[in-house]
Amino acid sequence: GGVTALTWGVFPNREVLQPTIFDPDIFFTTWSEEAFSLWTTMWLSLYHEDSESYELIQDVRDSFYLVAIVDNEFQRDESLWGLLLELGKD
Repeated sequence: GGVTALTWGVFPNREVLQPTIFDPDIFFTTWSEEAFSLWTTMWLSLYHEDSESYELIQDVRDSFYLVAIVDNEFQRDESLWGLLLELGKD
């Protein structure tokens, strides 16, 4: 894939409130490093090392993945969101 233009906060008769782009190369290097470092630098510091919460946060940080889904047909009923909702029922 290449760079994809994304927008959030689109309202009738108003400018886009937060335009941005999605670049897979940046996402998987910069965004993922930043996101997962927050588990250690911010969230773990809130709990004692021997607590269940601390263990849970470590487990999430060490075993979860950062995923980006771009669906250019999001307004169609048979779009990616329909599939994800269907999969979520299982």
